[in-house]
Amino acid sequence: MRLIDLTHAIHEDMPVYPGTEKPKLPIGCTLQEHGFLERKLTMFSHTGTHMDAPAHLIEGGAYLDGLPITQFFGKAVLIDVAGWAGRRIMTADLLEHASRIAVAEFVILRTGWSRYWGADAYFEGFPVLDPGAAQWLAAGGLKGVGVDAISVDPTDSTGYEVHKALLGNGMVIIENLTNLEALPADGFHVSCFPLAIRDADGSPVRAVAHVGLGCPAALPQE
Repeated sequence: MRLIDLTHAIHEDMPVYPGTEKPKLPIGCTLQEHGFLERKLTMFSHTGTHMDAPAHLIEGGAYLDGLPITQFFGKAVLIDVAGWAGRRIMTADLLEHASRIAVAEFVILRTGWSRYWGADAYFEGFPVLDPGAAQWLAAGGLKGVGVDAISVDPTDSTGYEVHKALLGNGMVIIENLTNLEALPADGFHVSCFPLAIRDADGSPVRAVAHVGLGCPAALPQE
């Protein structure tokens, strides 16, 4: 089995969603003064490679800590939409991959936008799901959708239709993935475990692809 890290590093100069404060990670304790090294972490829950809970946008939706741990691991399929700048991903586009999606638990959309990480271009022009396509995915029993872009909706969205279609069906969303070009086309597993924060509307995750894991026995639901 091979592991591929799909996670951007968190640091003080990293890109964040427009209007969000950047993280602050000062050293609070030093070896010289305190005998140990420790940082103080101050950041929003949707910083870097992170996961959205249904509660992020859905009234009464589940928090991450209210979901079973099995929600954060499963068989994934990659849909490559790199080169689709400014386009909507329509239901017809997804239907071309219907047989692969049918046996997956996560759909990972490769927009190619991670190459713009740290540049202004990262925040605009990336392909996004059409709301109807998002509803089609949401009806398929998936655990989640991931993307290598700042959001599953355009950054100028005010209605967040794609978010609401997915989160409204109990799914999670993983944003700001990276290294998707290293993923195989024939399937893999993905793990994306959030921090165990009480009433978590979102959380940074360490997203990892597990390649060559095979098909594990069905995981028990908690």
